[in-house]
Amino acid sequence: PRGISWTVWGPWGPPLFHKGKVEAMVVRLIDYKKFVCAGSVMQSSYWAAVKHGTGWKPYAFEVEDEERQFSLLVLVKQVLPFWQLAYIPFAPEQSSQTGELLKQLAKALRKKLPSSVFALRYDLPFDEVNDQNVMLYNGPRFRTCRESVQPEGTVRIDLHWGYQAVTKGYRDRAKRALRKASQVFEVGLWGGDGASFKRWYEIYLETAKRDGFSPRSEKYIKALLSLDGKVAGDVECKLLLAAEKRKIVGGIIVLFSKFEAVYLYGASLRFDSLSCAHVLQDYAIRMACEKGCAIYDLYGIPGPKGRGSHLAGLEVFKLSFGGQAYYRTPSTDYVYAFIPWKIYAVSEYIRYHLKRRVKPQEGVQPNS
Repeated sequence: PRGISWTVWGPWGPPLFHKGKVEAMVVRLIDYKKFVCAGSVMQSSYWAAVKHGTGWKPYAFEVEDEERQFSLLVLVKQVLPFWQLAYIPFAPEQSSQTGELLKQLAKALRKKLPSSVFALRYDLPFDEVNDQNVMLYNGPRFRTCRESVQPEGTVRIDLHWGYQAVTKGYRDRAKRALRKASQVFEVGLWGGDGASFKRWYEIYLETAKRDGFSPRSEKYIKALLSLDGKVAGDVECKLLLAAEKRKIVGGIIVLFSKFEAVYLYGASLRFDSLSCAHVLQDYAIRMACEKGCAIYDLYGIPGPKGRGSHLAGLEVFKLSFGGQAYYRTPSTDYVYAFIPWKIYAVSEYIRYHLKRRVKPQEGVQPNS
């Protein structure tokens, strides 16, 4: 329990924290193409390759102290003239001593990152189950972001007991929808043909217009799918399609690692009192179980205490599959240079406010 245990274990090995002290830290640059995914799919060589194609420069590091070592992916992008932002997606794991770890890690990384980096942004992993009292980090250089890069709330399903056990946990809402939809829609993996992708992407754009989220570009979505199996590592990217009488009516994109499956994007046509969203998610959950994933992450509901309200409308749909709501600390910046950070923070807030002013509807995954 937080505040009681003297020694905290993380997912990478022996304790890093002992009696409130963070041991001396050494950071070494490694080849990001050889980065091994040990947790989140966004801490992987696959995700580094995806982001490299969108203007981010990936750096991978081996972090070591006297007790253990772990790998860390850091993304860097120019966001202001002459200034860059560094970003760590979903790492490291949280504990009672995370604040000290984040400070020491930021100081160590500053020596390895370009001198033009004005801040290091952390998106920490989901930590609290059904508890919105998440950690906030305070200090001379810590700043909590007004808006987070990734969602602050999500719904995760424990897959340890297998697919049949998971389906028994589906709520009546999902069971009724599945009974109806399974008689109408067929679901399968995208075969790689251009015509099917084009049809799905048209539905994706239509869904974005209908439900008020900013769609990813066709180039970006194709990059996600084209890198599947081409990056030396451990993350797969699959497009699952739903069809009615052999006509594509919807689909979702899911990432699979050895540990978790994460639902990224989805789109579907609307029918009277019927949707293919439930059968698509059920198919993805079955796939995740067959691949040995421990977690299926439906990825994205409103965050703690009213944050992330642009995701309102998704929670009921995602909880209908029997998972638990998880929450995490908002995106947090460790500031190296305050003037460029302030300029960027203001411009970013305006951009997010314009982008997220419309709330998506149930079953629709917004751009994130």
